[in-house]
Amino acid sequence: MVLPRVLLADDHALKSLATARGWYVSEAAAKLINVGLQHADELPDDLPRRVSQTESTDFTARIPLTDNEVVRAIASERDRSISVVAGALLHLGLRYRNEIPGQIPAQYTTPERPLTKAS
Repeated sequence: MVLPRVLLADDHALKSLATARGWYVSEAAAKLINVGLQHADELPDDLPRRVSQTESTDFTARIPLTDNEVVRAIASERDRSISVVAGALLHLGLRYRNEIPGQIPAQYTTPERPLTKAS
C-alpha cells in the first residue's frame, strides 16, 4: 500500500476516471501508477521534497507488490518520499491514461440484424 500525494487537479481527474470506469478511486490510482511506472523515464529529475497540503490530497492505494518495490526503489534512489514519487507516477499515468486496459467488448457469435417494427 502507498499513500500517494496527489495534486488537487490530478485528484479531480483521478476521481472522474474512476467514476467513468466504475472503479474505486484506489483501484484507478493503482492502475495509473502502473502506467506511470511504464513511463518512469519521463519523471522529472527535480521532484519536490514535499507537496503542500493546501495544493494536494492523499489517500491509500493498494498496488501490486512488484510495483511497490519499484516505487520504493525510485524514492530511495531520488531521496524523495514514497508519497511524492507515487503522486508523480500517478500524474504520469493520467497523461497516458489511454494505455489503461479497458473492458473487453462483448463478442457476439451472430451478426447484428436490422431493427424491425416489432423490435
